[in-house]
Amino acid sequence: MLLDVLCIVDDDYAMAVTVAKLCRDGLGFRVAAAVHTARPNPMLPDGGLVTTVAPELYAGLGVGVMDLNLNR
Repeated sequence: MLLDVLCIVDDDYAMAVTVAKLCRDGLGFRVAAAVHTARPNPMLPDGGLVTTVAPELYAGLGVGVMDLNLNR
């Protein structure tokens, strides 16, 4: 079940700092928030996956990506 792997991540100061830095570097807020959440952290030592139809946005950002495009 998909719901077994989805979870809500509370925002905190570390998230605000990371998102602000990534936005300053040109990423959009949504991408920056996903990157912060998917990077390895104490709750997810191996990190998480970003599921997206735009995997190119996450290239080189240190996160795992699951490409949802069916036509590739």
